[in-house]
Amino acid sequence: MDRRYFLYYSTIAAVYLFTGCEENKSRSSTASTLNKPPIPEENMPKNVVPFAQKLKIPSVANFNQIKKTELIAQKSQVKIFPEKQTDVLTFKGDLPNPTIRINKGDVFDLDFTNKLPDQTIIHWHGVIVPEEMDGHPKDVIDTDHTKHYHYPVNQDAGTFWYHTHPHGRTGKEIYYGLSGFYIIEDEKEKKLNLPKGEFELPLMIQDRRFNAKYQLFYKDEKIPQDNNGVMGDVILVNATPFPYHEVKTGKYRLRILNASSARTYKLAFDNIKQFVLIGTDAGLLEEPLNVNSVILGVAERIDIIVDFKDKEIGDIVTLKTLGLKEASQLVLHPDYPGFEAPMDIMQFRITQKIDDIAILPKKLIPIQRLKAEDAIKTRTITMEMLGDVWTLDKKPYDMQRIDQKVKLGTTEIWELKNTIHMAHPFHIHGVRFQVLDRDGKVEFPTDKGWKDTVVVMPLETVRIIVHFTMPGLFLYHCHILEHEDHAMMANFLVE
Repeated sequence: MDRRYFLYYSTIAAVYLFTGCEENKSRSSTASTLNKPPIPEENMPKNVVPFAQKLKIPSVANFNQIKKTELIAQKSQVKIFPEKQTDVLTFKGDLPNPTIRINKGDVFDLDFTNKLPDQTIIHWHGVIVPEEMDGHPKDVIDTDHTKHYHYPVNQDAGTFWYHTHPHGRTGKEIYYGLSGFYIIEDEKEKKLNLPKGEFELPLMIQDRRFNAKYQLFYKDEKIPQDNNGVMGDVILVNATPFPYHEVKTGKYRLRILNASSARTYKLAFDNIKQFVLIGTDAGLLEEPLNVNSVILGVAERIDIIVDFKDKEIGDIVTLKTLGLKEASQLVLHPDYPGFEAPMDIMQFRITQKIDDIAILPKKLIPIQRLKAEDAIKTRTITMEMLGDVWTLDKKPYDMQRIDQKVKLGTTEIWELKNTIHMAHPFHIHGVRFQVLDRDGKVEFPTDKGWKDTVVVMPLETVRIIVHFTMPGLFLYHCHILEHEDHAMMANFLVE
């Protein structure tokens, strides 16, 4: 099969390769997208075999075992592909970057040193911290400077993440590697006896582009559509292209992060009809929810339980995206799969039978529901494109301008109005929120939990309710990285 068509066609041949040409028990679902122009061969890495590499598992900086750690933003070379060195950016010299684990009530203590030629800063996405610790682009540090992060962690267990956040360069820095998981644990969650150890996997999903020399390349300056969002044809999971992971016939907890630049995923499994959603961006749900698929926008996270109990040794289960036709009517880079394209992501290979008798609890964590009648104000935030500039409320981002002022300790409703034929993941720093309702046709099971990022579909209005607990100057923005770098961002002050 010609490499250039790889992501538009089924990868059945690759599955046969790994199963000794036995009958394929789990056919890959990567479908063809007809009439797509092929990507020029000179721009493609050669001989990328799907499901040929084991999933990389991030190292862990566990604050149960350490008092302090450090991260250094630096240029590095790593082996994303076997026997090939790829130029990237890292925090520890390799990819994936470390996963931070910390308990609620503990103190986070970290030194961040910038060894890049440009200013940068780290943002702790979804973690509610004081303004000076949040990683606002106004607080970027110079080359060879160090910022000391020190703050108490006072929020419930959940799957968060960290990434750099300099204005105008966030997309490129994350693209080349500067992001990682940040997991908060607490006693309430530990009592639920959810899968842990080898049965708990963080999965960071990113679509990327590589050239024939196996080097990442970001925006194509000849293609103006890249300003609408950079799309790729090679999916990395934990910096591993189309990986596989060997599993046993038990329950696995998958903490999944969409750390792509622009792509919205509709996640499902090809050989398991249902899985269990137990958590969203900012924590666990009240009770497990059986789902067939989940839509995951950029920067959103889901916490799910997948049970392989009915599988046999040698079976294969593929995590895939079904494609999302509703996500965009705008044309992005025409040579790469669009939002609507089904794509394979990774394989789970059953290698061992076990008797997993653990029972998932029927109730998880109580959620205090914010009430609309308690809101003192309703604000409307609009998303639009003015000419070729992405904006909020028809104003390009100005770092010196305060766009909204909010009273500390109050509750507000924000109406997020998308006026464009493209879905936008809307993120707010310094808070967590709940979704009240949306006027669109697509159902989002993730609306049932605590959020810090929410997908607003084309021409849709989503109402969220927010309680403001942290004073200071924070950001809200679209989390399509090219949009926030462009101008689709704003400041709000809590005082």
